This record gives sequence, C-alpha cells and structure tokens, in this order.
Amino acid sequence: MINNEKRLLIFGFTISFSILLLILVLYSLSIISGMILKSIGIGFLLSFLNFLIGLLLIKFSISQSEKIFFVTLWGGMLFRLVLGLSLILISLIFLEISTYGFIFSILFFYVFYLIIEIFYLNLGRKSHFGDK
Repeated sequence: MINNEKRLLIFGFTISFSILLLILVLYSLSIISGMILKSIGIGFLLSFLNFLIGLLLIKFSISQSEKIFFVTLWGGMLFRLVLGLSLILISLIFLEISTYGFIFSILFFYVFYLIIEIFYLNLGRKSHFGDK
C-alpha cells in the first residue's frame, strides 16, 4: 500500500504517462489517427492542469487552520470547475478535435487524477494531524 504523498504522486504520474506512451505507440502503429491523438493529448493536458491546481491548493492549505483549509478546498473546487468548463468549451468550439476522444480522455484522466487527489488529501491530513 502507498503510505506517503511522494510515492502516491510518483505512482500516479507513472501510470498516466504510461497510458500516454501506450497511446503514442498506438498512433505510431496507425491504429489511431492524428486527430484522436491530438484530442486525447489536449484532454490529458486540461485534466493535468486541473490536477496541478488542486494539488497546489491542497499543499497550501493542508497546514493552515481548518477554516482556511475548507475555504481553500471548496473555493478551489469551484474555481477549477469554472476554469475546466471554460477551457473545454473553448477547445470544443475553436479546435479541430475529435469530440468523442476529447471528452473520453478528459473523463478518464479527470477521474484518475481525482482519485489520486483524494488519496493525497487523505494521506496529507493523516500525516499532519496524526493517525486519526
């Protein structure tokens, strides 16, 4: 079991970049098209940006008081939701991408990074406040 934040992040990054490497191999074997590759790449980048913002907010607020922690957590969620939806709409309107590949990659990577973020938050709070 992963018992510290650093190992969890390394595990998450390893899995996500392995998936991207697999997608690049599929593209090089001409199994998926360039448009699908571009769509998956943009979806990954948007989800990764969302994850990084969330991770920075957690790192900032984990050692603060509980009130500041919750304000940062909920405010950050709202900010990331608005930013993410705006970037998704802009991408769908202005970029020539495969809609299905884009939405699927955003959904997949968003859920994956959300799970990593929840585990990171849980590990961070346990190490900060003890084993409660």
